[in-house]
Amino acid sequence: MNVSVIIPTYNERENIKELIPEIFRVFEKNRINGNLIVVDDNSSDDTADEVKRLKERYSIILLKRESKQGIGSAYISGFKEALNLNPDIIFEMDADFSHDPTYIPEFIEALENSDMVLGSRYIKGGGIRNWGLLRRIVSKGANFTARILLGLKVNDITTGYRAYIREVLQGIDLDKIRSDGYAFQAEMLFKAKEKGFRVREIPIVFVDREKGSSKLSKMEIIKFFVFCLRKG
Repeated sequence: MNVSVIIPTYNERENIKELIPEIFRVFEKNRINGNLIVVDDNSSDDTADEVKRLKERYSIILLKRESKQGIGSAYISGFKEALNLNPDIIFEMDADFSHDPTYIPEFIEALENSDMVLGSRYIKGGGIRNWGLLRRIVSKGANFTARILLGLKVNDITTGYRAYIREVLQGIDLDKIRSDGYAFQAEMLFKAKEKGFRVREIPIVFVDREKGSSKLSKMEIIKFFVFCLRKG
């Protein structure tokens, strides 16, 4: 089983230096042949230098971009790089420890009878820690809107902790994906469902970051609702 994990970064030095060893401990413990692809948008805190240091110990590919181009395009760049490696499974994961690496084996197990697995905060067993009321309302509202307008029958459309079998990303025209943030996650799911791929949710507990600041902006929220209205 060959696995690639895509991690976009922007000023995540303090998190990434702890997250990467933890992911490889999960790989080793579960006998997973895995690698990481870190896509860094020219972080000013030397995130890329930290990744280069860790490359000496772990199987990591670093894609260092010249400017901050957004999480959507970062994932697309990472997906394309991963597909060149021909892995069986490709993950997407945040760099800030909000997505616990110990769930990785559960995603892989769930892919035995599905094509795309979502780490869901909104099914039994899932949850969120350390979010304020406004963030919860925005997230719930975004998911409700996407379910209604896009006809997506899943509970957590905006989750960024996901795993795909290789064929899903090969079947989607990645060059036509232009969305970012919440909208990117909705569009990827929408395209996968359009192609007839099987989608499954497993419960995860999302823990808000302890180091650094959230990257979610008001503009990303607006773009998400515009995307849903346009596709709905």
